[in-house]
Order: sequence, then structure tokens, then C-alpha cells
Amino acid sequence: MQFRDYWALLLTILSAPFFIFIYYAMTGGGSTTYSVSYRFEGMEMHTDYGKKIINELETLSYADGKPYLKLKEVVDEEIALKALENRKTDLLLIVPEGFSDSLKNHKVPVFEVYGEAGNPKYSLAVIFTITGIETMIRRETDNKPLFIFDEKLVGNSQAKSEFDIYAPGIFIFSIIMLILSASLAIIRDVEDKTMLRLKLSKMTVFNYLIGNTFVQWIIGVVSFAITYGLAILLGFNSVGSTLLVLLVCSLTILSIIAICLILVAFCRNATMIMIVGNFPLFVLMFFTGAMMPLPRRELFQGFAINDILPPTHSVNALNKIFTYGCTLKDISGDLAYLTILTVIYFSLGIYLFHRRHIRLI
Repeated sequence: MQFRDYWALLLTILSAPFFIFIYYAMTGGGSTTYSVSYRFEGMEMHTDYGKKIINELETLSYADGKPYLKLKEVVDEEIALKALENRKTDLLLIVPEGFSDSLKNHKVPVFEVYGEAGNPKYSLAVIFTITGIETMIRRETDNKPLFIFDEKLVGNSQAKSEFDIYAPGIFIFSIIMLILSASLAIIRDVEDKTMLRLKLSKMTVFNYLIGNTFVQWIIGVVSFAITYGLAILLGFNSVGSTLLVLLVCSLTILSIIAICLILVAFCRNATMIMIVGNFPLFVLMFFTGAMMPLPRRELFQGFAINDILPPTHSVNALNKIFTYGCTLKDISGDLAYLTILTVIYFSLGIYLFHRRHIRLI
């Protein structure tokens, strides 16, 4: 009896191994490395103390030798702050001019630290950075206090609560849930032979998919609007444009429907949708940053593995809107990624759907 319902059996046995493999691919199988940009004011970088402080930060590591921090020197502070906004960097450290003289003359140096409180990785990046600096300064001087950190939180992150930090992911989750309802709506037309009648009526695949996409888009907008509206009523704090939020929402819905088409192409009935559909549902939930933050393991400069999942860019865009009040121009990169991936997934979905459920009728 178990082997007769082999899809459910496979889901039970292979779910955990599948997600172990996916998580390994996303993280590289190691511990999280936090990205820290730094800038020396004046000529501090060329002093002995300047070199020592960077060396100390670079030597901080886990038991397996993997570094806590990935350091990158920046010259332009504006570019560094933009990287914080895009979450390509977790923290920006400014080493003050006269830092070396402060230690020599038993004065207290004041470091500036920039970060986004809404980025869960920022807090740990600060802790490791403080640890490295404190270790170095404690070794070089017996000043009390050792140093002062001037923390400057970017955007409106200083006013954010935990609810404000995690709510944007739930907004995207409300759209990801379409993967089941949209897939079921299409597969039922295959099961009850409606697809055959539509084909006899000379309806094109394009017309059929446009109709279904429009209906699912309305459902997605309603789900998102209810979730977003309730969050606002409960005190969610945003400084961005609601119209821009709806634009991100709309593109995300289209991308999820495109993924649904690919899913339907591999399923014969609603039972298979409910079983097999859990795999893409969980992947989109947990590996796009919708439900929890993930480290970026970049395959090459600017592109990480989870960038192939459209909601990843939706989460990034919403965080920018809610935290920084970003305009359309500011999130154009995320929208471009989202649009390109939607077109690719739709093209693949239409091809597979036509081949599996239309051409064979």
C-alpha cells in the first residue's frame, strides 16, 4: 500500500535529505561569514596600529579556521552605505584619523559604525568587530575605557521593532502560498477533461494561461493586501510608497504563477500537486529570505545561488522600501532581476505545460 502511493512515501523519506542538500548548497557547508567594509580616515591605514587592527579582525575565526569576518576596504563612504542598503555588506567601520596618536597619548579613539538594525546579521557583525578591536587595543594600551563606538543606524532601522523586521518576509510568504492554489486550479482542468473541451473550442494556450494568470493575480493581490493592511493596523512601521510595494507584489505574483506552470507540467492530478508542490513551496519559503535570513554564498561577484529564486529579490526590494523609503530608481536592479526571472520561468513553464498537457491531448 505504501509503494502504491509512492509520491507521499518519497516526500516523507526524502524531504529532510533534500533540504540538507539545498542548505549546504546555499551556505557552502560552513558557518556564516559576516561582511564588513572599513575605511581609514587620513593616513591611519599606513600606520602600525592601522595594520594591526585589520590583522586582528582577519584572524578572528571559527574552530574550523573559517573567518568570522570578510573584510573589504572602501574609499567612497557613499558606495559603502549603498552596499549596506543592498545588504551586500553587513557593517561599515570607520577608523578615525588620529587613531594611532590616541593610543600613544593615552586618549580614547572614537570609531564610527554604520549598519541596519533590520539586518539580523548586523548584530553579530558588530560583536565580532568589537571583539577584534578590543583585543588589539587591550594588547597595546591600558587605557580605560579602551575605545568608544559611535553607532549610526541607517534608514529608519533605529525605530524598527522585531515585528517590523520580520513582517516583510511574511508579506512575500502570503504570495508564495499561491503555488498551491494556482497549481490546483490548472491541474483540475486537466483532471476533469476541461482542458480537452477548451482545446476543441480552439482556445489557445496563451488565452488559457492569460485567463488563469489574471484570476490568480487578483487572489494574490487580495491576500497580500489583507496581510499588509493588518500589519499596518498592528503598528508596522514603513517609510516607503504603498504603490511601489504593490508593484513589487504584482511582479512577485507573476513569478510564482510561472513556477506553478513548471510544477503542473510534472504532475498528473491534484494529489501529486499537494505532495510534490511542498518541495518548491518550502524552498521558496526558507531559501529566499522570506522566513529567515540566509548568508549570501556568491558564485561570482554580485550573484548568489538563491538569486535564481524570484522572491529573493522581492524581499530585498521590500526591505529597501520599508527601511530606506527607496524610490523606483533605487530598487530598479531588484525589479530587473525579478522581471527577467519571471520571463524565463514563464517561458519554460509554457513550453513544459504545452508539451505535457496540451500536445498530448
